[in-house]
Amino acid sequence: MKPHFIFIGSLALAIVLAPGANAGTLKFTAEVPPPPPQLPLLRLAPQPPPIELINGFLAASRVSAKLAPISDTPLFRQNKLKVPSDVVGAFEGDHVRALVNRKTGDASIYPALGRLEPLAQADVEAQSSRARDIFQTPAFIAHDDTRFVVDKPNTLNGQTMTRDQAGTVRIERPKSGFLSYFSARRFVGELPVDGPGSRALLELGRGGAVEGLVRVWKSAKTIRMVRPSHNSDQVRVAISNQLRPALVNADVTVDRIELAYYDSNNNYLQPVYRFTAQIHHLTMPQTPPRTDDDFVIGYVPYAQAVEPLPGLGQGSGSSPRIPPKSATEIPGHRAASNSNDPIVGRYVVRNDDPGWVNDANAFWNGLSSTFTGPLFTNSQYYWAEPRLFTNQKDSFINAMNLALSEDHGDWWLFSTLQNCCDLVNINGDIPAPGYGPSANGALADWIIHSCEVIPSPDDTANWPDPWWNVFGGVRNVVGYRTIMYINDQAGGPYGTSLGNLAPVVSSWLGDVSSLNAYSGNPTASAHGGVVRPMGRPSAISACGHDTDTVLSTGTLSRANCLTVWWVPD
Repeated sequence: MKPHFIFIGSLALAIVLAPGANAGTLKFTAEVPPPPPQLPLLRLAPQPPPIELINGFLAASRVSAKLAPISDTPLFRQNKLKVPSDVVGAFEGDHVRALVNRKTGDASIYPALGRLEPLAQADVEAQSSRARDIFQTPAFIAHDDTRFVVDKPNTLNGQTMTRDQAGTVRIERPKSGFLSYFSARRFVGELPVDGPGSRALLELGRGGAVEGLVRVWKSAKTIRMVRPSHNSDQVRVAISNQLRPALVNADVTVDRIELAYYDSNNNYLQPVYRFTAQIHHLTMPQTPPRTDDDFVIGYVPYAQAVEPLPGLGQGSGSSPRIPPKSATEIPGHRAASNSNDPIVGRYVVRNDDPGWVNDANAFWNGLSSTFTGPLFTNSQYYWAEPRLFTNQKDSFINAMNLALSEDHGDWWLFSTLQNCCDLVNINGDIPAPGYGPSANGALADWIIHSCEVIPSPDDTANWPDPWWNVFGGVRNVVGYRTIMYINDQAGGPYGTSLGNLAPVVSSWLGDVSSLNAYSGNPTASAHGGVVRPMGRPSAISACGHDTDTVLSTGTLSRANCLTVWWVPD
């Protein structure tokens, strides 16, 4: 079925009639930029590994370890894990503090959040020039046929609350800033770069020390000029075709279209049309209140594509299964606590955008492809239902060591059917004693790839209330405090970080903060109708466990002290 366009001034309103009484409409509130006569195509090549630079940062942060081959550490010897000779790292205790791949040039430093001192006013004032100097260092980002700008910093805040036996909650450590996040935004000429490559982030602490770092950034060289393969109307039709599956039961608004470049972190920087859309489902009850709409990012090639581009409405990888009705029906079911390997469960919202499945698969691919990948068991991969988190939790999420849920959300709330239905309210629906080794289960870490489920003290003073029940031996819960894009491409990088034995919390905060999906600080109406920046990460930790890795799965008592980490507006 082809879309029908109605032109209103310089904009176009596309009406697509789909079968059924709930057929949706597709509306363009953004114009397609006129295609320039030609644009450069760039080839990517790895940068030299920044070994000396990273060692200098570690020394300045009072880290005694230096980058060295990690295959001889006890963990890898005992488990007979093969670590590529190209990978060097520095360990602090059982977690990786820094990692460099000498083949790809990718580099990371992961902060030890629990040991950070609050930022002083003098730090905030001096850090911008410090960040610019580091970004301009050729050993960090080599000069090439692109350019970059350093965005204004975001501050990582933290606050700690305790609860006594009488249930009285008090502030143990007041809200403070601990890190400044500086990200580099890459451009080809005036066109921004998107995709999983071209990510660079500096995390500066007290005194300007580099406590954290992300560099997934290849050098780029122009190899030829390419000409457009679509005119503006054809681009609009291509966008409509990608969004057509959603129109069966949703209204869709395309609110932004821009010329950009896509970096797949492979061989090329190629020009594209990048668009964003909001999908508003129609087949939903008005009560109870539903969670947030779908927010997605899509691409149309400017010229003949030289590498595949992700397409909306297209699934990638295996699909979840329908969950068994009881534990006895789970194939190969066994309690995670009886296993030497961390057991992973993934749960995906039903009847919604394929981007949820794609992110769940990217997460597992990232996790399992690392040098610790053989340690992880892909135990459960199911379409989500409330019972998996509530009355049957001990056979599902609470039987896992590491859980990922992909779903729509709001404060302490997520859906398991579209963005309306089969809701799970963390503040009341999860039966006591919650999750974790001290709550009849094994859950250590929970990743919630969903809008707004983890509000911060900036959002509500009651941020810890539902989590006291959840943390029955759980160590960390990570997610977002604002609206996110379904296909923000967080899953792959974060799965890789966890497999590389990065701290669960600081790697989440850094990986999300480095995503190109949120470059330029897009905004959306969040909880209560407040317009906030998109993609702001947050996390809750049992005190003293925010440096734990996914291999930290031992028994932990119920938490009566919680720390929240968040990036503010």
